[in-house]
Amino acid sequence: MPFSMVVSPIGQWFARFFSFNTLIIAAITIGVLCILTLVSYGIDRFFSRYETNTVVYEEISWFVSLAIAMLFLQATFVALHADIDSSQLGWQYSNAQFIILFYCLYIVHRKTVLWFNMGLPIYIYGLAIIRHQTQFNILNLLAMLLLIGVIWVIYRNSDWLIDSAWYYGTQFLFGVAWWSILKGIRTMTVSQVLLLTFEFMMMTIVHFGNIEIRAMVKRYMKLEKDNGYDFLTGVRNRRTFNEVVNEVFEVYSNNDLPVAMVMFDIDHFKLFNDQYGHQVGDNVLKYVAQLSSDELFERKTNAQLFRVGGEEFTIIFRNRTSAEAAPIVKTIRDILVEKTFEVKDDLNVRVTVSIGVTDLKKSDQSAKDFYKRVDKYLYQAKNNSRNSMSVEGDVSSLS
Repeated sequence: MPFSMVVSPIGQWFARFFSFNTLIIAAITIGVLCILTLVSYGIDRFFSRYETNTVVYEEISWFVSLAIAMLFLQATFVALHADIDSSQLGWQYSNAQFIILFYCLYIVHRKTVLWFNMGLPIYIYGLAIIRHQTQFNILNLLAMLLLIGVIWVIYRNSDWLIDSAWYYGTQFLFGVAWWSILKGIRTMTVSQVLLLTFEFMMMTIVHFGNIEIRAMVKRYMKLEKDNGYDFLTGVRNRRTFNEVVNEVFEVYSNNDLPVAMVMFDIDHFKLFNDQYGHQVGDNVLKYVAQLSSDELFERKTNAQLFRVGGEEFTIIFRNRTSAEAAPIVKTIRDILVEKTFEVKDDLNVRVTVSIGVTDLKKSDQSAKDFYKRVDKYLYQAKNNSRNSMSVEGDVSSLS
């Protein structure tokens, strides 16, 4: 290969890469990445309030967000470079879109992002064949298989890859596979493919920004978790309960879907503190909270557990009636009683609870009415010599 054929594209690349347009492209791309990171957090936070049947909506939300980001970049680059469709030079802007796709694979662990990444090269290459812009050949097929393989590996191992040297290996393979596919559509030399891949690799600033943004979001989410969860037991606290029960009332009071609330109280809890000390009392609270949380999860109830007072807990069951929630809670209570709690060496005790259960009623004017009723039923159970359950005012002993 003549030396001039190598130097020429390198010179063109330097002139293009170190230009004002490149700074604009980089700024826009980083801005879009920041927005996508915030969108990721926002989507997760929004749907976390609804613990049933939200997976499809979350996936659709991410597909739409990613599609909008790609279309926004395309429209912006067309405005910056009027002849982007006809200019081979315009394909440099594709690197910005590749960065978005690559970034989302690492940050957003969603199946729609995986499908979007896998489907886009197939769509672009297939469309080029239909439009007779290229012909099928084995090299393009191999490049596509390489790209799909890299995408799959990133999707399955993103957590450890992002903090390892292999991140740069996946970045190189991702870029070279994409540009090899586009080489079959647009006339490019091998040296141009490598230079455009190198340009993609030069966007390592995105990697470091990626790490910092992830760290910021994690710190914020940890702070929010600390504020929204009970420090001792690890379950949601009273502040979170107030927010959730008001949201539940707003949603479920306007439709025909059921929602049940359970309140339970550890029987004779004061005796644990008085006889064995507050450390034992704290351990009892943690024991009851952890067992209840684990059992609710194991039964796929999608219920939310809250500590609302000293030894008082509530559970919100969406899309279940009190008649459906009561047997679940009764089973958890039976498991709690069957097991014994070790107070100290050679001394195990049984922990019992009193329980109140109710549905959200059409007559409830506010979330407060809902809460006051379940609180009333709890006290009915406690007044029945404790270790009892009151379901809609119907009290039964659990002995």
